[in-house]
Amino acid sequence: MYPNELFWGIDLYSIFLLLGVLSSFIVFRICADRRGFTARMQNLVLFDAFVAIVTGYLGAVLTQGIYNGIKTGKFELNKNTGATFLGGLVVGVLVFFIIYFIAGHFLFKDREKEHITNLWDLISIGAGAIASAHALGRIGCFFAGCCYGVPTESFIGVQFPGEHFKRLPVQLFESAFLFVLFGVILFLNLKKRDFRFGMPIYMIGYGIWRYFIEFLRDDDRGEFFIKIFTPSQFTSVLMVIGGIAIGVFLYRKYYVKKA
Repeated sequence: MYPNELFWGIDLYSIFLLLGVLSSFIVFRICADRRGFTARMQNLVLFDAFVAIVTGYLGAVLTQGIYNGIKTGKFELNKNTGATFLGGLVVGVLVFFIIYFIAGHFLFKDREKEHITNLWDLISIGAGAIASAHALGRIGCFFAGCCYGVPTESFIGVQFPGEHFKRLPVQLFESAFLFVLFGVILFLNLKKRDFRFGMPIYMIGYGIWRYFIEFLRDDDRGEFFIKIFTPSQFTSVLMVIGGIAIGVFLYRKYYVKKA
């Protein structure tokens, strides 16, 4: 909607990405204090999260570059490559846990493995932090004009610069959904100090949403070897399956044994 530079090479897309990162750190600190995480634990997670965010963004660009290369036959990375959120999420999560377990092994060997005992609490908190950052990031996508929806004549349509017709603002639809999802996860994390189901809620909720919102998007979604799916839809299916599996595991771990 407004992709122009504001100052010093910064645009609204960049601002909302930054706000998303800051919101995720704030959410973590609030919930971590509520759970009684030590300062050493919190510092490890914040440093680890920063590294994961940077590498995750690079992973998102790389993933989009691969999709583009499959379609065009030419792989290249430049400022016009774009980024794929789900690809960045996968890379960021992998980097986070690699650093988390390696660093935690050395930092907490004299503290009863705090990084292990708090693992599922951290993951539940992390789900809310991701949802918060994701919601703000989608507003950035709206201002950048990427991830746009199909043409429409509906009153809710938005006319983007350079076009003579309106499109569905799917970026704002997704942002609204993610804010609701974030609110639910945050409420449950704060209400119950032993709540550990934040990640299954995020994975299942967002996975289902993303699968169906893909039908309303009109930007290039890339190609996949299974023709009935876009790459993001395939990843969404895996997210839902993974979310269900994690939810069942947590239920059996923390509830069945207590019964």
